[in-house]
Amino acid sequence: MNKATAIVFPAPDNVELQTYDIPDPQPDELLVRTEYSGVSQGTEIWALSGQRPELKFPTVPGYQSIGRVESVGEKLAGKFKSGQRVFYCTSRLAPEFPETWMGAHVSHALVKDALVVAEETDPVAASLSALAAVSLRGIRMLDIHYGDLVVVTGQGLIGQGSAQLAKAAGAVVVATDIHAPRLGLSRKFSADVTVNVKEEDLGKIVRGLREKGADAVIETTGRSDQFAPCIDLLRREGQLLLQGWYPKPIAFDFHTTHLKKPTVAITCGMDLAETALCLELMRWRKLNFRELVTDLAPVASAPDIYRRMLANDPDILGAVFDWSGVG
Repeated sequence: MNKATAIVFPAPDNVELQTYDIPDPQPDELLVRTEYSGVSQGTEIWALSGQRPELKFPTVPGYQSIGRVESVGEKLAGKFKSGQRVFYCTSRLAPEFPETWMGAHVSHALVKDALVVAEETDPVAASLSALAAVSLRGIRMLDIHYGDLVVVTGQGLIGQGSAQLAKAAGAVVVATDIHAPRLGLSRKFSADVTVNVKEEDLGKIVRGLREKGADAVIETTGRSDQFAPCIDLLRREGQLLLQGWYPKPIAFDFHTTHLKKPTVAITCGMDLAETALCLELMRWRKLNFRELVTDLAPVASAPDIYRRMLANDPDILGAVFDWSGVG
């Protein structure tokens, strides 16, 4: 029986590499050898800190991986072939691990659903395409027109992706954050205007661009206290998209909110169709995520990478694990 290596969270705030026996592939499964796996700093850190109630320890995180097909189950013959590069977001693990909807940080994956990745597509960027797809799902919930003013709060990967996609839709994009390096990347690849909200008056800047306020605000920080400031930035009948994940309840003043008559949208997750579109946009360089990878690290450094994320290290934006030589 062949062996595989996985990143495992055995307990809250604990990260290990563990080796296990790969179960026998089923006729409807691919066996994929992983090349790169991208990290979601939101979902995976909530899981690591024990704040995702649907995940039980020990758990194998990760939901965006790129690899080469090593074998094709008979039911998938004709759809996939050995040697193809594919994207997958979950895998069947050994029975000693509890069931999970993630399970993609593994050296060898048993996969039922995968997307073929064009050879021209940068595989490192592609390993973050599920996060880009989260941004895409949110953008599709908004009605953005050419020339609209769109504010994106927070310039993590979801914020960067949202800014890039809103800009591609014809909007003038204002990106906000408190970390200068992230704003620097936003200026290069994602936004028209950047604002460090620790140092600058965002409301004044927005109304200097549009006196009545922004047409849309995309909130990606996950901070529940940002609802009211985002409403304040909007013009009357503007749109607010809550694109973050909010562990704390959101409370708001109804009177001041309803005077604006906003449309409020809440998005969550992505699907393979949206990821496939993001992979195509990456292929043609319409979506730039390779430039947002700050940490392309060997998988052996996973404990240190997660430690830095738990400590809210602002220097980590895009983190991708390199699985070469593992397993």
